[in-house]
Amino acid sequence: MSIPILQEQVPKNILEIIVERPQSEEAPETEPLLVSLARYNRKECQIDGMNPKIAKKALKAIRDIGVNIKTESDFSTKLPKLRVEPVDNDGDYRALYRGLTDVPDAVVQEVKLDLENARLFFHMVGNIFHIIAIRESHYDTH
Repeated sequence: MSIPILQEQVPKNILEIIVERPQSEEAPETEPLLVSLARYNRKECQIDGMNPKIAKKALKAIRDIGVNIKTESDFSTKLPKLRVEPVDNDGDYRALYRGLTDVPDAVVQEVKLDLENARLFFHMVGNIFHIIAIRESHYDTH
C-alpha cells in the first residue's frame, strides 16, 4: 500500500493565513465603560482635603463601576448594593448641571458613598461615565 500524494501543497505560512482571517465584530454591550473627567466641576467637588475613608469609598465605587458596568441598566443588575439615584436640576443641585448646557437631556445621578452625606455625581452618555463631582458633604435639599 502506498501513501497517497496530496494534489495541493499546504503553504508554509498556513498560520499567517489563519491569523489574518477577520474576526467577527463584538456587540456594543461588550465595550468597556470609559471613565471621563471632561465634565469635572472643580467648584462643586470636595476631593481636596477629603476624609481618607470617604476618598477610599469613592475610588472603590469608581473601580467597581469601571469593572462591572457596560450600560446604565447594569447598575441594578451588576451592582445592586450600590445606591444610584437621579438628582433633579433644582435647588443646590443646579450647580451640577451648569457645565452640561451642551447636553440638555443629561440626567445627573448620584452614587451614595455613605448613608448620610458623601456622594459621587455623574452622568452617562453611551458607555462614557462622566464624573462631575465627588463630595463629602451633601447639598441642602430642603
